[in-house]
Amino acid sequence: MLKSLPGYLLDPVRNLARACAPKGLLGRAISNGVDLVFPVFCQGCAGEGSYLCLFCQNLTHPPIHRCLVCNKNSPLGQVHPDCANSNMALTGLMIAAEYSVPAIRNLVWQMKYNSVKDISETLAVLMADLLVKTGVVDYFAQSLVIPVPMYKNRIRFRGFNQAEEIARHFSANLGLEYAGVLRKSRSTTRQVELEKKLRLENLKGAFELQDTNEQLRGRKIILIDDVATTGSTLNECALVLKKSDPAEIWGLVVARN
Repeated sequence: MLKSLPGYLLDPVRNLARACAPKGLLGRAISNGVDLVFPVFCQGCAGEGSYLCLFCQNLTHPPIHRCLVCNKNSPLGQVHPDCANSNMALTGLMIAAEYSVPAIRNLVWQMKYNSVKDISETLAVLMADLLVKTGVVDYFAQSLVIPVPMYKNRIRFRGFNQAEEIARHFSANLGLEYAGVLRKSRSTTRQVELEKKLRLENLKGAFELQDTNEQLRGRKIILIDDVATTGSTLNECALVLKKSDPAEIWGLVVARN
C-alpha cells in the first residue's frame, strides 16, 4: 500500500529533526537536508517530492454536494430552506475531495494516526482550491476561519490538532482571518465508534466559546475539520457559535466518510 512507503516510515524521524533544528539560515539548511535524506512521496502516484503532486491534485475532485438534512443535491452543500430548523446551525457543508480516493484517505490517515503535521498544508490547498474552482472566494472574502477544537489530552497524545493546522494554512492561503475561539471542555468518545443517535448525545455541552466574542457578530464563518461523517461535530460547534449571532456558518472538510 502507498501509505507503507519508506518515506512514511521515516516521518517521525523527519519531524524530530526539523523540530530540533535551530532557527535562521542554519535551520533552513538542516530542514532542506532532511528532505533530501528522508524524501516524501505522493500518495497518488508514489512520485518523490510532495505528499500530493500537482498532477494527482488535478485529478482530485469534490463529491456531489448534498443537504445535510435531506441528503438531496444542493449547491455547495447548502441546507435547503425547507430543511432548516433550530437544531441545524450550519448554513451548509462544503467538501473538498472524495474520501473513497486512496490518496485522500491515506493523507488523512497519515496526518491523524502517524502525526505527520506537514500534510495539513497539502489538505489546506485542496480546500482552498474548492473555493477557487467553485467561484466563491469573493463571497467568503471577509469570513472568519475557525477550527473544530480538540480536547487537551488528545492534543498531548497526537502533538497537534489537525483541524487547527489545516485552518491556519487554509486562512493564510486565501488571506482570511483565523480565530481559535472554540474550546473543547471535556473528553468524549470518538465519534467514529458511535451510532448516529449516540453521536449527538456524546457531544452535547462539549464545546464552548473561550470568551464572549464580538468579532463573530454579523460575520460569515468557515468552520474547519478534517473529515465529517454525519456532520454532528461541526453542527454542535456551530450551535455554540450561533449564540454570537454570525451571518452564516459554513462547515468545510477535506472529505466526508
